[in-house]
Amino acid sequence: MASDDNFNIDTYLRVESTSFTQDKEAERILALADKAANPLEVLDLDHKPWLLGKLEEKDIKATYRKKSLLLHPDKCKHPRAQDAFEMLKKAENELMEEGKRQWLLGLVGEARIAVFKRKNLIKQNATTTNNIPLPDPEKASQEFNILVAAVKVETRKLLVDQGQRDSVRLKNEVERKKEEEIRVADERKRKLENDKTWEEGREVRVNDWRKFVKKGDAAAKKKRKGNGPELLG
Repeated sequence: MASDDNFNIDTYLRVESTSFTQDKEAERILALADKAANPLEVLDLDHKPWLLGKLEEKDIKATYRKKSLLLHPDKCKHPRAQDAFEMLKKAENELMEEGKRQWLLGLVGEARIAVFKRKNLIKQNATTTNNIPLPDPEKASQEFNILVAAVKVETRKLLVDQGQRDSVRLKNEVERKKEEEIRVADERKRKLENDKTWEEGREVRVNDWRKFVKKGDAAAKKKRKGNGPELLG
């Protein structure tokens, strides 16, 4: 690809923008839709995020700019160019979010540690890959590329696991919400039934009270009559 410092759109499109190149890039991105779509893979960034845990906004913008020129539906004739372009844009948006970017780099870091342990590049109790000598990308390009690919695959596995955990958590949250809605509905129903029962018994209670008061008045009157008037001495 052209240098980021002296990037010329016309030259880049003339060299890179062939139907074969565009279709190949569209197919590469679309193939990731069936996997745990990692924005880092969608943008096809270099080795730095995978082996060094580094990713700068300028690298995200530069890579997106070049690939978006190839995949823009007005320029790319692939039948699903629009889908590929939208995946590319979504990946760029996610990586430009600081929180999402750091979360992904953390996940890649876990994958890198797992891969380095399997390849005995670090000790089994190691918690970081900092300052680990890496294969020379020019002198040992095959070994270097295999290492990058292994970290990518391991990251996919972690993303799938994370997705499954998120699905379980979401399912549990939905079930808890449903149970809470049922509980609230039952309480509301019981309250309505109690209010209805109370209202229906109101007349009975009023009549009972009237009978009680009337009976009390009659008893008091009878008592006063039974005692009779006091006689004067």
